[in-house]
Amino acid sequence: MPKKDSLLTKRSRYRRQIALFMQHDLPTVAEQRAKPFRPTEGQARYYFRLLNLLIFGNQLAAPKITVRRLHGAWGLCKGNEDLTCEIDLTDRYYCRQWFLIVLAHEMCHQYQWEVLGQRRMKQGRHPIMSHGPTFFIFRDSLRRFGIPLKTAVRTNRWFKLQDFSKV
Repeated sequence: MPKKDSLLTKRSRYRRQIALFMQHDLPTVAEQRAKPFRPTEGQARYYFRLLNLLIFGNQLAAPKITVRRLHGAWGLCKGNEDLTCEIDLTDRYYCRQWFLIVLAHEMCHQYQWEVLGQRRMKQGRHPIMSHGPTFFIFRDSLRRFGIPLKTAVRTNRWFKLQDFSKV
């Protein structure tokens, strides 16, 4: 009977998967516009689990993740009164890396709401979900995987520069 992978082995395998995902060649600008990356809800849940383990230390509960057409946003994290979250992701991204960047962004909001929100409630304060200092707690951890943590991504600069650190 084969032994199960140790947690350390799983983590190193997951690190490789995220690194390969982010190092994947960018499609040409024409391909990005004509054939966008279309994630499935299964892919979103899979990469949520990987990022949750590697970046957030499994502190986040698995939210309801919906992939659908969004207008004016790449993703949304909606907090519920019971300090749980739902994540909505748009159904098309210019490249697969953009999808992972948006998912990580929404997971940072989920951390603010679920984990930090409980601490705030104990202090008699309301939970918040913002782009303030608590949003950037995981910036360095994400950067190790090549995932920039930004408050917004400008599409016009993206098509000009094709550089995640500058959009």
